[in-house]
Amino acid sequence: MSARASDDALARAPEGGLGSWEFADDAVRVAIEVVGRSGVVPQLCAWRSAERERLGRHPGGAPERFSSEALFVAMTLAALHHRPMLATTFRDILFRHITPTMRARLGVPEPPPVDDRRAWEALHRCVRTRLHGLLDAVDPSVLPKNRRLAPDELDAAVRTYRAERDLSDEVLAARHDRLTWLVNALLEASLSYVPRDIRRHWRGSVAVDATPVPAFSRAEERERRKGRGRRTVVTHAADPDAGYYVRADDQPGTDRAERKLRDAIWAYEATIVVSGNDNPNTEQPFPCLVEAMAPLHQPGTAVGQNATLALTSLAARGHPTGWLAGDRAYTNAQPEHFQLPARALGYRPILDYRIDQLGVQNSHGGGLMIEGAWYCPAIPDALQNATIEFRARRIDETTWRERIEARRPFLMRRKERPDAEGHVRRLCPASDPAYTGRCELKPRSIERTTATTTRIPVTDAQRLHPAKVCVQQSTTFPPEAAAKFAQDLHFGSTEWAGIYHTLRNAVEGINGIAKDGGYAALGDARRRRIRGVTAQSLFAALLLMATNMRAIRSFQHKALPDIHGTLRRRRKRRRATQPIAAWTPSVVARAGAPPP
Repeated sequence: MSARASDDALARAPEGGLGSWEFADDAVRVAIEVVGRSGVVPQLCAWRSAERERLGRHPGGAPERFSSEALFVAMTLAALHHRPMLATTFRDILFRHITPTMRARLGVPEPPPVDDRRAWEALHRCVRTRLHGLLDAVDPSVLPKNRRLAPDELDAAVRTYRAERDLSDEVLAARHDRLTWLVNALLEASLSYVPRDIRRHWRGSVAVDATPVPAFSRAEERERRKGRGRRTVVTHAADPDAGYYVRADDQPGTDRAERKLRDAIWAYEATIVVSGNDNPNTEQPFPCLVEAMAPLHQPGTAVGQNATLALTSLAARGHPTGWLAGDRAYTNAQPEHFQLPARALGYRPILDYRIDQLGVQNSHGGGLMIEGAWYCPAIPDALQNATIEFRARRIDETTWRERIEARRPFLMRRKERPDAEGHVRRLCPASDPAYTGRCELKPRSIERTTATTTRIPVTDAQRLHPAKVCVQQSTTFPPEAAAKFAQDLHFGSTEWAGIYHTLRNAVEGINGIAKDGGYAALGDARRRRIRGVTAQSLFAALLLMATNMRAIRSFQHKALPDIHGTLRRRRKRRRATQPIAAWTPSVVARAGAPPP
């Protein structure tokens, strides 16, 4: 082909339509099945009809060129096959990159001539309009997109938008609930592909985390002045649903006020719940998957509420509940927003603590809340402050772990399981039965048979004014008592560290995989250019769904059965050198061995 002919062919090609790649019919059928399993298309259409009835409006407009199912299939194909989540991509998939057989199956008409640029541009507008039309009924945002407005202009646009569509706070809250259902229905569709014999090994333990999702927009412009206070916005961003995601140095022992800003990006934040192994001593018998998520939100806002929203969706879908690991941001959440709802759902939080949350943080009936557990009020100061001393580098790790274990005899143990209201009766170490400590305030604990137990030191002040837990055999602790910090595992112990870090590694691993530029590329805003929290939440859910599908396939291909036939993902060997077992002789020389 001559250079002139080549230039002519390039000029005739539709915008974004270069390339000859094509989806096989089987790949399209898989996408159709995934969309069908999710159930999102009929539900979105029903909500769209309900919105029209609420506003008393007729559908109007030109007849639809293709079905809503076809659009979702195109988006699913783009996500599963690592294509950008762009309107041009969805258009080209429907009209260029699937076979005529699949176009007929999806009700997609024949594409226009390759050199009819106006027709291809019209198709692009059609795809974009259909997408916004489908998502309008689940859009909780009233902020204008694609324009950088001054504050007064933005406020005026919001008032006009709400008045035209009669958007009360109740309607917006219902739309947010619908969006939560939508993104989790897509994730549930991917979870349905895990074989039952693999899925049954997951016992409900999860980790929750919030990760930044960059927005395709310049950040808002604020006034320039010195100081750490919040600066007034001069010009809002073209995607005002997002916000600043700030990274700062967070070295152990650093006060929050002294942390240095490292960088800030304009982004959303995705709160995700990831399944993990709660037995770190065994190789994992199932893939780590994104089990639930909240709709995208501004970074650092409603941390506990968004985690609870995702956990509620997961529990409502009938999945088991187990350990729940979260970083220090979740420890700092308000207990009525995170810790208490999580426990009400059946989860058992595993928490880490900031430097200002160590040592004694609360008390009830005289019992002391120290890093997640209730202790006798006579616990020595050296044990109370063990983690404070370690974080301040005044003691080494060995000494810290010894002091953590030395706390156990001072633990207030449960007398029985929580009642129907979540109240728990606890015994002090010197209470009947099975004493774990000897205390003069409870003479029955000081007997010859208890001579080997720890002697609890009692001060004069405690003798004169004994605490409630010191004079009663058991004390009732309500669910809200120190709910912000309480956890079932002994903080700092080997068991706590194993489960906590295993679950946290699972969610961090998923974050890295989802943001890998070679696959889902969730960290690349250029591949998700349609603005707004609703479209971005949908694209994030589709990409996380695709990440799940990839993880499921990888596990099935790489896992090997153990001696019981259970498939397990083998841990990668970190050392480059060979283990001693590599030199084991094929015939073991021992008495009575058979001749070669």
